[in-house]
Amino acid sequence: MKDINIDYSRFVLKPAYFAQKSWLHGINHTFRVMTHILYLGHLLENTRETRLALFAAYIHDMQREHDGYCTEHGQWAVKNTLPDYADFFIEQGAAKEELEEIGAAVKNHSERHEITEDHPYYITAAMLKDADALDRIRLGKDNLNVNFLRFEQTHHLINFAQELFYMSENKTFRAFPEMLKIAEKIKRSLLC
Repeated sequence: MKDINIDYSRFVLKPAYFAQKSWLHGINHTFRVMTHILYLGHLLENTRETRLALFAAYIHDMQREHDGYCTEHGQWAVKNTLPDYADFFIEQGAAKEELEEIGAAVKNHSERHEITEDHPYYITAAMLKDADALDRIRLGKDNLNVNFLRFEQTHHLINFAQELFYMSENKTFRAFPEMLKIAEKIKRSLLC
């Protein structure tokens, strides 16, 4: 994977960081979505949007109030969570003016409409939506509709996403590098 100059060990999650305790939208899901962002970013060969989408993934579900269908939790995360993490994201490489793009991706991930392809934030928002979609395996084996994926490269990560879920679903994680270790093992096994 291409280095995006982020200290992954600083990305720690605790249940208290989330508005509700959730197996579906909690720590493991968040770390899997972040992992999918990194692998998709590598395939797309972009660094800036990968970094921003990773930040967006970190907070994308923190304000969920329930596990059901919800189009507002992204907006709530932008309003209530992004300000708390803005300095941290800047320390990790985001420019102050990029916080708006991170927020747009977080907000859009839970909305029905898509940011259009000609929008300057499209890649970041679409990466988060695709990475989030890859973890739909947790809802059932056939829950991912590949017709809704935005990037052709995302299709190459479906088997990886399934394996990452199966290898991580019953584990307890505290820091992002713990998930990345599992991802690297899967990557090696899929390439053999």
